[in-house]
Amino acid sequence: MAADSDIIDDLNASDDLRYDVLCYGTISFENVTRLLRLPTPRRDATATHERDSLGGEALNVAVPLAAWGLRVAVVGNFIGTDRKAEFILEELAKYPRIDTKYIVQHENVVTPFSRVFVTSDGERSRIAYWYDQTPKAELTVNLMAQARILSTDAYGRDERDRAAQVARSLGKPVISADAIWPQYPLAGVSSAVIISSAWLQSNFPAVYDYDHALELQARGAGVVIVTDGPKAVLVVRADGSPFGVEPYEVRRVVDTSGAGDLFKAGIIYGWLQEDWPLEQRVKFACAAAGLNCERDRSVDPPPSLDEIFALMKSQPR
Repeated sequence: MAADSDIIDDLNASDDLRYDVLCYGTISFENVTRLLRLPTPRRDATATHERDSLGGEALNVAVPLAAWGLRVAVVGNFIGTDRKAEFILEELAKYPRIDTKYIVQHENVVTPFSRVFVTSDGERSRIAYWYDQTPKAELTVNLMAQARILSTDAYGRDERDRAAQVARSLGKPVISADAIWPQYPLAGVSSAVIISSAWLQSNFPAVYDYDHALELQARGAGVVIVTDGPKAVLVVRADGSPFGVEPYEVRRVVDTSGAGDLFKAGIIYGWLQEDWPLEQRVKFACAAAGLNCERDRSVDPPPSLDEIFALMKSQPR
């Protein structure tokens, strides 16, 4: 197998395209099962619906951004030449604004995937396969130079840190997800860090979200945003001053899976609107995530810009 960076360099050597966003991270397949409740050792559960879908933070952020008219490139872990890989590429082909040329396929790689269980309250549980074993492509300067902004996450290893450092070396903003560890470089080179409070508390029990945000900022992080499901979003400006944004009310929660990715996509979209203040960027992200919870991801596309702006207008914040 050729070196990861050699493959990516070969692909972008003669490429003159430019992108609004480069989504770097997990590229995977999901099998989603709906059921009224989770099974237990003594009680089976009956499935009500089952579907296949795109998975991984990189893809789940790329799709809504492309649907909103942005030009997106995706790069991250390798995928195989199996059925799951073909499904990924076929689904992405529905979004012509997503460039998939940097997704590397290799016959000796098993495409990473997840089994996701969604209960009637919209909550989900997940079993992950093959993520750690899958080779990761390195983000190069040549490729990053073609994009306005980098989207990445903490669900990898040192390659995420290196990718963010490449972007910052070029003066490009970095929007990261769940980079909660102050001792690692990713948070410190992020223009904005988006954190799930549940993820933070599972790793730092009883920590105050605001105090942890200040610790990340002391290591170099810019804006820190902490989401907490239906509760108010905590936003800590780069100068350490906080404010809150109330989520938008939704009619009916169908599936909360992917809400965090839609929120992040909303922040990225807003970040690229240079005349939007931080408050408006967060409100846009809240509206996008809320509308996504009303959708059945097996049949419904991401919420449109018109739908998001209509919700924001109907429920002023």
